[in-house]
Amino acid sequence: MKITHKLAQDIVDKTMKILEKNINIMDEKGVIIGSGDKSRLNQFHEGAAQVIKEGKKLEIYSKDINHLVGAKPGINLPIEHNNKIIGVVGITGEPDEVSPFGEVIKMTVEMMLQQEFLLKELQLEQQARGNFIHDLISGRIGNDSDLFITRGQIVGYDILIPRVALVVDIYQFEKTAKQSLQAFKGSKEGEIHLQKLKNDVLKTIQGIFADTPQEIVSYTGGDRFVVLKTINLKDSDEILRKKLFRIGKKIKDTISQKMKFKATIGIGEYHEDIQGLNKSFKEATQALDVGTRLGGAGDIYHVDNLGVGKLLAEIREESQQEFMEKTIYSTKNNKEKKINEFLLETLQGFFDNNLSITQTAKALFVHRNTLLYRLERVKKITGLDPKKFDDAVQLRLALKMRIYQGSNKFK
Repeated sequence: MKITHKLAQDIVDKTMKILEKNINIMDEKGVIIGSGDKSRLNQFHEGAAQVIKEGKKLEIYSKDINHLVGAKPGINLPIEHNNKIIGVVGITGEPDEVSPFGEVIKMTVEMMLQQEFLLKELQLEQQARGNFIHDLISGRIGNDSDLFITRGQIVGYDILIPRVALVVDIYQFEKTAKQSLQAFKGSKEGEIHLQKLKNDVLKTIQGIFADTPQEIVSYTGGDRFVVLKTINLKDSDEILRKKLFRIGKKIKDTISQKMKFKATIGIGEYHEDIQGLNKSFKEATQALDVGTRLGGAGDIYHVDNLGVGKLLAEIREESQQEFMEKTIYSTKNNKEKKINEFLLETLQGFFDNNLSITQTAKALFVHRNTLLYRLERVKKITGLDPKKFDDAVQLRLALKMRIYQGSNKFK
């Protein structure tokens, strides 16, 4: 482990608040890299070099300073990590005065370094795990699948276990995180707070699977997290789907209760082999995106329940716009004559009630004749009769496109 200037100065600043004595930290070459006296930074300290060479503390009295380059009266002790000297800590002052503090300061510095080392190791481990998961869901397996499997084992995952992807979207998570970061004005504390917020969500989700450690949970960026849920291939499709919806609901409810965030969840299908998780992740993402557009946030969507929404995801927005303009927005004879919101809501209610005049009239609290008049108006404006199957399909698809493109007022 190498002591950096940033780490050394941080330790000096914290320790001096307690001791109220000037402290210096020198690196493995005897150069001052942290000090309460900033004018001494980057100077060579011959006394520290002697400590590193001999491996024992050195007391420097006022009468000795002329014989040691860059030294002042004080006591200097080796900083050790894993039985290796990696630097020196010095306390400025006459040795008789500061010696009682020497071992305490040495121990404090070594403990702070050990804590920093462990934190760095943990961060590297988390980063390695995050990079692995990102490669897994992105399908970047490489040419050697056995090597990728081994890589998974190193970070603690058996990726041969069958899994299905669930993508969790936390409403305005990134916006909240950025606002928190701005509150700290981009300082180190802000970054720590941001990381803590992400970790809190991860721990909240991971806590649901405390008894099943092979569930893979990771942050994927923006507002989203992914859960790669282990499954039992003996379950029927129906049973598996029910289990996944129960898990999805538990995730959603737990995030709401503990984190006070609104969550939406997309669920993919199971696909064989390692590359199958990439397909499942893409499906879960599509289920989330399309489901949110058509049904709104805060629900759970399975890729197989998207219906026509899955088709909409494949159609270019320009093509959708053209289709809507040719159906619900105007007629061939009068391009300026557009169907109004009132009639669109009636049409939506008609489709929501399976084209039943009686049920639709009841749902909209209107007389049957009033409903028939409105449907006739739709026919006159659009040229399409909502009571005829082929025309109804076109109108229904146009309304779905309208919702999908975010211009709907009656979701």
